[in-house]
Amino acid sequence: MRIGLHIAGYRIQLTEAQDYPCISWPMSPFDHFLDCSDHLPSIELAVTVVEELPRLSHGQLHFDACHGLWRLYETEAGLLLESLDTKTHQPCSRSLITKDFSRVDVWTLGEEVGSVRGWVPMKVFNPLVEVCLLTKLAREGGLLLHGAGVLSCKGGHVFTGASGTGKSTLSGFFDDRGASVLSDERVIIRKSGDAFVVHGTPWVGSGAYAKNESGLMTELFCIRHGPQHHTETMSPSAVLSFMLPQCFLPHWDRAAMESTLALLSDLVLHVPCKSLTFAKHPDVVDYVQDQLTGTSLVAS
Repeated sequence: MRIGLHIAGYRIQLTEAQDYPCISWPMSPFDHFLDCSDHLPSIELAVTVVEELPRLSHGQLHFDACHGLWRLYETEAGLLLESLDTKTHQPCSRSLITKDFSRVDVWTLGEEVGSVRGWVPMKVFNPLVEVCLLTKLAREGGLLLHGAGVLSCKGGHVFTGASGTGKSTLSGFFDDRGASVLSDERVIIRKSGDAFVVHGTPWVGSGAYAKNESGLMTELFCIRHGPQHHTETMSPSAVLSFMLPQCFLPHWDRAAMESTLALLSDLVLHVPCKSLTFAKHPDVVDYVQDQLTGTSLVAS
């Protein structure tokens, strides 16, 4: 079994040599990001389905994601990621990751549905693909942000905010007007020359918007609900304070963290950033577009 993904310019290949059937597939948002090309992968994962996880030696704990999710341990060759079952808190997979995060050997417990024994790709995608992609992305001038991304005739707009602040609501309003909604939950931002490009991702919110498209980022809005529409220009320090809790930060990698903070500092100085308080009404689309800088869109 071979599964290829193409996300924000990164090609990710999962190979399961025993051809066990996939359980809980297809995953609709990921369908738009499937990749059947023969290009060399940026991240390669070799998956082995097992009845018992191998015992792998490791050093000290490097990072703990808490909440019964996953842990990273030091090894001589790189890192060992141990994913935990959220119900039993027992390991359900172990993975050896190279130091450059480009190669992963994965051992995952098989699961049975009726008389069929198979494996669940989502348990490999999350968190392994996110951890490796996030680290490579950060090291190479990119950022995974908790936000909605929209491409309209007036530019590429990113709306960032905590859960419940209206990312999916805004995405729905813009979609109704014919805009291209890249994601209503997580977007990837990459620097390209002196500009910033926003990319769609397969990680969706309640609106389930996911497009494998990208465009020039021309405006960023820090959002919240309110009784009426209102925007204000924000200082770079205020934007950073708002954005940091919404960034998926690679805490386990010093170089990636430093690169991420440098990228954020650059972004808030070169991309217009505003706060947006809005009432839950479709005319917020007209209001937002009246506030835009009018920079032309470059899509790919």
